[in-house]
Amino acid sequence: MACHLQWALAQVNMPTPYSVGAALPPQTAPTRMNPFLQAVLGTGARPDWTTTCSVTEADAQMLKMQESSFLGVDGATSLKAEITGKIPELNSAAHYRSARKLVQDLGGAPALKEELIYSGYVDSDTSKLTLLDRPMNIFALLASGTMKQPDSEPEQDLLGTFKSKFMICKNKLENDINWDNPDMKWVKTSSMARQHRFLTTRDLHYQWFNPLMFGLVPADDGGVNARAALAEVEQMKAAALHFAKNNGWSDKVGLFVNVFGHNNVNSLFIHVLDMSELGPAFSYHDFKNMPLDDVIKVLREEAASNFLPAPVKTTDLPGLLEKAGARRRRDTTNDARGTGNFFFAGTDGATSVKAEVVGRLPIIKDAASFRAARRMLTEELGGMATLKEELARSGFIDPVTGNLTTGTRPFNVFARIGGGVMTQPGMDKEQEYLQEFKDHFIVCSNLPANDEHWDSDDKEWVGKASMSKRHRFLTIKDLHWQWFNVLGFGLLPESKGGAGLGRAIALVEVMKAAALRYTAICPGWTNRVGLFFHVFGHNSVNSLHLHILDMAELGPTFWHYEYKNCPLDVVLKVLKEEASSHSTGAESYGLMAEVTAAATEAAKAAAAAAEAALSASRPSVRCSDGLEILTLNVGGELFTVSRQIMLQAPPDSLLHQMFVEDTVRLSNLDANQRPFLNYPATAFRYIADHLRLLAQLPKTNVLQPLTVPPSHEKQVRELAWILGVEDMVLCTPQYGRNGKAAALRPQLGRSFCCMRRRAQHGEISSQLSNSSQV
Repeated sequence: MACHLQWALAQVNMPTPYSVGAALPPQTAPTRMNPFLQAVLGTGARPDWTTTCSVTEADAQMLKMQESSFLGVDGATSLKAEITGKIPELNSAAHYRSARKLVQDLGGAPALKEELIYSGYVDSDTSKLTLLDRPMNIFALLASGTMKQPDSEPEQDLLGTFKSKFMICKNKLENDINWDNPDMKWVKTSSMARQHRFLTTRDLHYQWFNPLMFGLVPADDGGVNARAALAEVEQMKAAALHFAKNNGWSDKVGLFVNVFGHNNVNSLFIHVLDMSELGPAFSYHDFKNMPLDDVIKVLREEAASNFLPAPVKTTDLPGLLEKAGARRRRDTTNDARGTGNFFFAGTDGATSVKAEVVGRLPIIKDAASFRAARRMLTEELGGMATLKEELARSGFIDPVTGNLTTGTRPFNVFARIGGGVMTQPGMDKEQEYLQEFKDHFIVCSNLPANDEHWDSDDKEWVGKASMSKRHRFLTIKDLHWQWFNVLGFGLLPESKGGAGLGRAIALVEVMKAAALRYTAICPGWTNRVGLFFHVFGHNSVNSLHLHILDMAELGPTFWHYEYKNCPLDVVLKVLKEEASSHSTGAESYGLMAEVTAAATEAAKAAAAAAEAALSASRPSVRCSDGLEILTLNVGGELFTVSRQIMLQAPPDSLLHQMFVEDTVRLSNLDANQRPFLNYPATAFRYIADHLRLLAQLPKTNVLQPLTVPPSHEKQVRELAWILGVEDMVLCTPQYGRNGKAAALRPQLGRSFCCMRRRAQHGEISSQLSNSSQV
């Protein structure tokens, strides 16, 4: 690597976790590095993250308190996602009981209120639900009269005296029309019964936004206790039944709620269903349809025991509430000035950047969707500042150091491995395959059971098992939060300690080089290597991990996750587009170009190493005389031949080129790592056997063209033509190639090639003579 590249890359130091906090043990410090890696990954002085961090010490203490309960299930960055991850079914009194206990463990009503303020659903000054276009909270808008549904007034009258407190809402017309449509396009969104309405409350205080909060909001925040909440819910039930009776429904009325975590709207709605005619959507949503009677049952239990919400674990929450409120006021002020809307659209009730990304971009697997995700983050979702706040709030970032946390709550597995606090059994040897890259990256494995079930199509394993027979992850030892996911690569401003877009591009290039180096040296891998990222929103772990797959043997889980397998080359393409479109100075642009060129050079070097290693790893035996014996799979049949035999074919022929050392033409391997040739086995054998004879024949003797039985003649001739040996094998006599053997005596005539055949010929001639005399 040229010295000037080392200098250029050294100008943009990448912050590493070694620069903050307690010093690492000597054995974890970086060791030998080649110039390129030293330049890209850096070892020099780093920014002081305690001065650039936007979270206060008080906030940090609050987050440390929360660590005892927040696990970050499936990479959750919000209370809503954590509840969904821990309680995937929420349709019974037992589930509801567990959810209420969980939310108290996670900080209670104040923590949930902060999340709703953060995402724009609650006004911090009034504690009421907001009435904005972004986020759009449909039932709050209807209850307040801000939005009206056509022809809804007659149905409000059916509520009778309950009309002043509650409101009846309809589904979309097309959803009602398709209530019994079995097409999955409609099952997910259509009404759950032929008669399906929603009951909501006109009281917009946040304590009524969802049953999860009923009776849990402190009195000093306007909340009521469990007994008063119970009375309110019993009135809701009475209102819904009164409406159904007055509307002429059957006496089989079902009332259901979707508890926070499984709700898609962050304002109260009770499903009111005529159970005499249910559609397929009811069964589809069964996992989250909580009977209202179960809510009443649990509230009665709490009221009878004089239940009081657990006290908040820290006094620092008001500080976060104020911070969220200040940000909300700032953003709405900007909106009034025409400088942009609040960043959440609230898609499917999203209360986090992560959920918003998934809601608006359900597929991120190509350049267009990755480009859209980055633009959404920077232009609509508040950029890296909002992303950092979300990760810090959920405990994934140490607010003092700016590094990813490595504790157990939340459990961030790749950060723990990268930080050296966790090791995987049996993976020490595989780190050696990274060679010089091992000082900065770590190869990680899946759970053994997930590897074992890579090809299982059982629903228990699809989505959990490894995506390929050979599936590894590459993670980074640098735990600075800007590298937690490719969505934010290069977006953190240098004034905030960011590495810059050029360094981000270089890092991706180096990860590619490291992954290819690993697969080139590690036994068993083919050269059909796939490298994929899961972009934030669709990721299940909030620390960097590159999926390394052997594409020669993919399992069902790969296709299950096809919608979010974003190729590394796609990430590179988009990052390079952004770099070329930025109006940077000539010096900065030249520096970035040199960084990219150096990284590309490293990637090419790794690819070359993979190519060489591929040849070395092919199933072959080299004899003492230099003869190399290859075992091939030809059309499904095993075939053993020496490389030298096949190289007798004309140099410009496909057959010759196929067997040249280090060629990629033998790179397609079967399940047993044997080179696979997709040719008819019998026809190939005829040609190869002819070349074997030619190799054994002395140079002074001539081998006649191959004669093939009529049943195989057409196929052999066509294959010889394709392989470029038609003239050599089928048309023109060839002198032998064995220079060490003595000349052979002339062959006997074809009719008398041996004594046995000579005797048979005599018997046949005698028979023919006798028959002619008769």
